[in-house]
Amino acid sequence: MADTLTSFGELNRGLLSDQIYELVVAMIKDGRLAPGEQLVELQLAKRLGVSQAPVRDALRKLQHDGLVHHVRHQGSFVAQYSDEEVAQAKFARAELEAIAGRLTCGHVTPALRATLVDLITQMHAAADAQDLSRFRELDFAFHRSVVEGFGNVFLLRMWDVLEPSLRSLHVLADPGFAGDWHQVADWHRRLVEVLDGDDPEAAAALFRSHAAGTLLEGDRAQSR
Repeated sequence: MADTLTSFGELNRGLLSDQIYELVVAMIKDGRLAPGEQLVELQLAKRLGVSQAPVRDALRKLQHDGLVHHVRHQGSFVAQYSDEEVAQAKFARAELEAIAGRLTCGHVTPALRATLVDLITQMHAAADAQDLSRFRELDFAFHRSVVEGFGNVFLLRMWDVLEPSLRSLHVLADPGFAGDWHQVADWHRRLVEVLDGDDPEAAAALFRSHAAGTLLEGDRAQSR
């Protein structure tokens, strides 16, 4: 972790706690901080060249967001999740995306559609390059764009609260997936098609099944 922190350079003397928060979130998102890894307040402060106060504030916010767990007399640790918590996160994501699909269906602007189609094109390029990290970022960008598409700011806030946990749990673009990443990209074309339609309930159902992973099960069944 020490070498990683030095690569970020000197932090601006602004809202230090916010900058430290974003730094740690970024490291959790891309796996540089592993679940269960300890975050020592004094070490972080020394490495970043700041006092412990902004580090402490950042860790408190991370705890509030569920990304860091504090264990009394032991310290702060990157959150680890039980199987039940993983299932709860997947359920929350599926229901949130179902709502977004229902609301956005029939209301896709030309700009939004162009954005979604471009992201799918970039997904295929990332699949060709076997760049899973890039693919994951595009996947998240696609789903955030749909959630943002209807213009409900509260729905977007809910997504922004959930997204860091989804990243740390590898709920989108699971690195363990051994299938065809081009197929995953093509699933998103089906999502765009249903958004272009006039059946909000069909859109909600497709987004829910996509988020729950049942699209893969359906494709497997059809191929038998």
